[in-house]
Amino acid sequence: MIHDSIYDPIRKKEVPLTPEEHVRQATVRYLLDVVKVPEHLIAVEFPLSTVEAKTADRVDILVHNFRAGASLNKPWLLVECKAPGEYTWPVLQQQLNKYLQVLTPSYVMLALGDCVRFFALDPETRRFIKIDNLPLFE
Repeated sequence: MIHDSIYDPIRKKEVPLTPEEHVRQATVRYLLDVVKVPEHLIAVEFPLSTVEAKTADRVDILVHNFRAGASLNKPWLLVECKAPGEYTWPVLQQQLNKYLQVLTPSYVMLALGDCVRFFALDPETRRFIKIDNLPLFE
């Protein structure tokens, strides 16, 4: 049985085209084409065990912040993607909160199907505030 697949430019391979993967790949295209993130700084299905050995969780998309001299646990962006209809915003937030115990990103993007929400870390309060869009990557 042949399943539809899509080429992932980050992982450099064909991956099964699930509803969630469709959201993930649309997000990768957005980061490359609109936000201008260099391809080599994007990680897809990033294993959190790289930072915290005790966890088996994977982050959908992570944008490293090596240019700013940041360590692996302080990425520029953390993205969580979900297929439409399968999850709710509170469930997505709950999953994100688990990741935020290990990572401290400058920005967070939640993609639930075609609906997207962006947040920026306020350096003063250490809380995330809602923003309209991600800034261009510099």
